[in-house]
Amino acid sequence: MKRITIVLILFGLLVAPLFAQHSAVIKVVSGKVEVKEAQKAWAPAQVGMTISKGTYISTGFNSSAVLELGPSVLRVRQLTRLQLEELVEKEGALTTGVNLPIGKVKAEVKSVAGLKNDFKLKGPVSTAAVRGTGFEYDGFSVKVDEGLVMLINMLLQKRGFAAGEDGSTTGYDALANGEGAKTARTAVDISAGRGGIAAGRADDYSGSILIKW
Repeated sequence: MKRITIVLILFGLLVAPLFAQHSAVIKVVSGKVEVKEAQKAWAPAQVGMTISKGTYISTGFNSSAVLELGPSVLRVRQLTRLQLEELVEKEGALTTGVNLPIGKVKAEVKSVAGLKNDFKLKGPVSTAAVRGTGFEYDGFSVKVDEGLVMLINMLLQKRGFAAGEDGSTTGYDALANGEGAKTARTAVDISAGRGGIAAGRADDYSGSILIKW
């Protein structure tokens, strides 16, 4: 019995460094902001509250919240509902996954020394995959303040947007530039079907792509 216990302890010590759960914390609450954990009812959000995997966050009219997701910051706008799907460090990467069925957020994705930062925001018709970037996203359109964002529609067509650029998709159409797009910089073309981004820009994007419908 003692031998089994020792083996389990050693296994835990070896596995623990490979899977480190990071904390998601509510830093700012303004107006009506509620949270819903698994198997629980909606409850008022409180500053300093730790958010666990699977928790929903909802903001009312003229309400907002700021979440700290490890080293990154997510500013949740009014009339938004999102779910924290993943925030974990494993195998040399910090993976963050947020599902955004409705509403709008502004993300400030910060790099972590010695770790690959894999940050994904999934909307109803598209996914934004980024690293080291500041941007706004509502599930249909993206506006980039800093860094690079790859937008992927439901056909897995991809397009990259750099600082000062914006674009959108309805899910099955081509990903279009917005009014603020810099045509000269946006040299990334949409590939039909499941193709990748144009040559010369692929290395700029380090976040992996995850589509879940």
